[in-house]
Amino acid sequence: MKLFILSIIIWPEDPAHEPRVLPFDPSRVSIVTGWSSTGKSSIIDIINYVLGSGVCSIPVGVIRDSASWYGLEIETDAGLMRIARPKPAARQVSDDIWLQQGTDTENSLPQRPTATTNVARLKAMFDTLSGLSNLSVVPEGAQDRASFRDMASFNFLPQHVVANPYTLLFKADSSDHRNKLQHVLPLAMGIITNDDLVRAHRIRLLRDELRRVETELRARRNATDNWRTTAHGVFFRAQELSLLPSGEPPDSLPTLIGLLREMVQAGGRTVAATGRVTAAVNRLDEIRRREQALDVKIATDRRRLRKLRSLSRSVYDYDEILKEQSASVVGVGWFKAHTPTGSCILCGSDTELAKQALAELDGPIAELSALAAGATSTKPMVDRDIVAIQESLLTDERELLSLRRMRQVFEAEVDAERGQSQSLESVYRFIGSTEQAIRMLNEVEGEGGIAARAEALRKEVRDLSGMANEEDRRNRAQRVHDQISTYIPKIISALGVAGADGKPVIDERELNIRFDRDGEVRHDYLWEIGSGENWMAYHIATLLALHGVFLSRGANNPVPTFLIIDQPSQVYFPSDTFDNFIKKKEEGQPDENPRRRRHLSDIESTNRIFSSLARAHAAFEGRLQIIVLDHADRHAWGSVDGVVEVANWRGDIDFLIPSAWIPEDNNEADDQQ
Repeated sequence: MKLFILSIIIWPEDPAHEPRVLPFDPSRVSIVTGWSSTGKSSIIDIINYVLGSGVCSIPVGVIRDSASWYGLEIETDAGLMRIARPKPAARQVSDDIWLQQGTDTENSLPQRPTATTNVARLKAMFDTLSGLSNLSVVPEGAQDRASFRDMASFNFLPQHVVANPYTLLFKADSSDHRNKLQHVLPLAMGIITNDDLVRAHRIRLLRDELRRVETELRARRNATDNWRTTAHGVFFRAQELSLLPSGEPPDSLPTLIGLLREMVQAGGRTVAATGRVTAAVNRLDEIRRREQALDVKIATDRRRLRKLRSLSRSVYDYDEILKEQSASVVGVGWFKAHTPTGSCILCGSDTELAKQALAELDGPIAELSALAAGATSTKPMVDRDIVAIQESLLTDERELLSLRRMRQVFEAEVDAERGQSQSLESVYRFIGSTEQAIRMLNEVEGEGGIAARAEALRKEVRDLSGMANEEDRRNRAQRVHDQISTYIPKIISALGVAGADGKPVIDERELNIRFDRDGEVRHDYLWEIGSGENWMAYHIATLLALHGVFLSRGANNPVPTFLIIDQPSQVYFPSDTFDNFIKKKEEGQPDENPRRRRHLSDIESTNRIFSSLARAHAAFEGRLQIIVLDHADRHAWGSVDGVVEVANWRGDIDFLIPSAWIPEDNNEADDQQ
């Protein structure tokens, strides 16, 4: 899911001031540097709040008191957007959202936004763009669907997480979100797919129906088994009523039941009598009408289900075609950038035709990108409709079966009331009870009966379980984990830290890094290896490795394509000690606390952080936006290519909140957090 943060916008409480705009450069690693309490760490809280967080972690004080709305300008697959959300009122987060899209974003910023939508609709829009299925991540459980908001765990490395050995991912320190994240992580990595979720939910529905049918089947079989034991008594009673000829009952139970069935058929024929149509006839007609209407509805739903399944396959094929077409124009941007102005690239003549011809491709390429984004978001909606129709069919089929049984009972009553003599009441009562017992046998064991339906459900469960190729899922998991385990040591080496022995593996249950060593059963975990720089390095390496996996999924990537890291250099320069270190270095003073037995100095190690992030950004071809918030300034990254300083909050310049917004008597003016 493409999502680049182009700028943060803060509207002042006093409308006399202009909004504060902090721009970012997605084409390079953007650095916000500055002293403590200048508002750097609040950037993560603002972005998280504007993107629909259920809580507001923006620090109270200057940053809340001086602001009225917080906003973002972002770039997505659907185009440019501006989003803003008012600050919490009386500690209650606001559900109001101001949203601009398309050409509206070209207009100047309003003096103060006005709500145009709400948080629920904003999250629904992002859920659609992410392409995540709207089915719950656990078919048989209390977990909700995976959502755009769950993906925030892979976008932020705040200061309290970046070097925390016990917490690898943002919000994983909350037990509720941690439990859900255990199911969301495989879905984000592509180990579990949307098709797997649809299949799992269908299997759950079938198993629920199978349990209900099996319960009914057991109850009816108990009743029919009891009747079988008294079949001989029924035979002799029929002889007493002159319904069967004299003689001994047959030894074979099926033959005996066949005789009783013939007896029921012979004695149950009735002659209609004029004027004796009772309420049972009216009820029977009503049941027949309901049965017919339900039969038509089931047939319609089955036709619609077939069409939706066909549509689902068509959407997939259409998406593949769009991918092929997108691949065919992937080099147009590069070609435009390298086509000289004023001369033909082929013949060298003075003409602008080449540039004009390439410019004419902008419209079709933009339309192709919009179609590709739409095709990606359509598949989950079709899946939801398929599951809804399947649930409706199961309910309707149960009701139809119930109506048919009821109709059969009323048909027997109507037959009994048409021309039957009251003097034969006992005979027909006997025939009726026997007929009911035989009918129950047919419903349980006969063709199309409950036993057959139970077997059909078992077969469908087996077929769907077979389609869920467990070996294929294990292979996907192995490929993903191998990719991550291969990438992490490369980043650790680039960062110049000692690292840990063993192969680094993401533990999906612990949501942390474990280290597997050859020949040893016991694993080491991140919290066991020690050293703050190791913890910081493995956090950065793991998040970059995860985003490498996410980006490799292409249009199926549900994770927003940005990563914000707060204070990674804190393991080398706590708080504002970086400025003191640089000052002493410029004055030629020796380091008072030299690092022994270490091949890199603290400033060199800090430089490695920025150079590694710049190389990762280049390796991802600019598809992942990286933002770093740190005390360290340009002395730390020096001449590293691909790094840009977007803000330096030192000295008398404005910090996150401009000084003009803050009353002169406010003691917190220089303390923005």
